[in-house]
Amino acid sequence: MNLPDQSGCRFCRAKLEHTFVDLGMSPLCETYLPADHLNQMEPFYPLYVQLCGKCFLVQLKCTSGPNRFSATIPIFFLLGVLARACQERYTDQMVERFGIGANSFCR
Repeated sequence: MNLPDQSGCRFCRAKLEHTFVDLGMSPLCETYLPADHLNQMEPFYPLYVQLCGKCFLVQLKCTSGPNRFSATIPIFFLLGVLARACQERYTDQMVERFGIGANSFCR
């Protein structure tokens, strides 16, 4: 199994040191195997959820990568794009509503 090296936070690149929850090993969800693959072993991936101590983003330690999903679950890419667009729109609304700027946070 070839997993990408997730050496830091996906947002701020700080070193990930805090395990939030260990869910063990799991196959990908919502994968539909063709009939000729039903008796074969599915790949399993670690589900170690970590918390960034700097920006507090909760994230998986490593992922299977976008190529794995594109072959089996093409709709998830589209859903991810739509979810991100909704999150960005919400963030923009909150920045405007609360007047958040470069000097709004303690450093």
